[in-house]
Order: sequence, then C-alpha cells, then structure tokens
Amino acid sequence: MNHRSVNKVPSSKILKVALALFSSRGYSETKMAEIAQNVGLSVGALYLRFKNKEELFWELIKDQSKDFIDRTKNLPEDDPLKALRTYIALNIEYAFQKRQLISIFFREYNLTFLKPLRKKFFKTQHEIIKDILTAGIKRGTFRPMDVEDTASIIFASIRGAILLKLIFGIGDVKAMSNSLFNLITNGIRKDAL
Repeated sequence: MNHRSVNKVPSSKILKVALALFSSRGYSETKMAEIAQNVGLSVGALYLRFKNKEELFWELIKDQSKDFIDRTKNLPEDDPLKALRTYIALNIEYAFQKRQLISIFFREYNLTFLKPLRKKFFKTQHEIIKDILTAGIKRGTFRPMDVEDTASIIFASIRGAILLKLIFGIGDVKAMSNSLFNLITNGIRKDAL
C-alpha cells in the first residue's frame, strides 16, 4: 500500500473500528495490527496515521467527547434548577449514546496515561456543578450548603447511575435522569426544608 492510500481510509472509520475493538476486547488486549486489518490498512500505514496505540486512543477520546464538553458549557445560566436538570440529563444521555467509550473507561480504570484525563474531567465537571449550586444559593433556590462536598456527591451520584445502567441494564435513561434530579433537588432546594 502506498503513502497515498493511507489517506483514503477516513479517520472516522479507523476510530469506529478502534472503539469497537477497545470496548469488546479492552485496550490492553487490542493490537494495532487488528485495527489495521479491520480497516483495510497495513500496520505500517496505520502507524503513519498514529504513532502508537496510545495516540490513537487519545484521538478516539477527543472524537467521542468533543460535543459533550461544548454542551456542558451551554447550560441555562438564569435558572439553577433548569441548569442542574439539564446537566444531569446531559450526562446520563451522553453516557448511553457513548456507552462503548464509557465501558472502556470503567474496564480500563488502571491505565496510567488516563489518570490525568480522569482528574481533569472530574475537576471540570466538579466546577460546573459548583457553579450551578453557587448560583442557586445566591438566587435563594438552594439552601446554604457545603458546595464542594455537595458537588462531589452529585458527581458521584450521576456516575453511579450511569454505572448501574451500563452494568445491570436497570432503568430507563429519561426516567433515571428525572429520578436522580428529584432526589438531589429534594435535598438541596430551599423550599424542600
């Protein structure tokens, strides 16, 4: 295969095949040769695109998560309850749309190169939740609380709901999102006291 034929295979096809293999076999068990074979490239041609499996995986993560990050930046700023409901729904819906990627993250928890990404993701999402809570307290919608701890609990609750659905297949995505929102807001709403 010559250098020009490498560009004939779209990156989207490579990433789709890599996602399927990583999610079914695991990152560690998936070989670049398998990915190359499944997309119709030689191993050398695949390495011309991605210098190693880790780089391919990073590209996959960027591809799969780009719209999530954008959508979390556009939460309703004028209504903390609506922002929280939207944030919870977005997280749960997105996790099920991208269940292959999420299953890789749960399955491959100990991949060293993912630890900084996990920390950054938590920190970013934690800040979003804290901003929603702080706005709700300032507007009198939410009661005074320890925003740091409450944001962590909300983050963990969302992740727990996602894990429950992915592992056990329990619950409807929309109903789960609504139930989680109601559970959380019954604990933090000022008028729920």
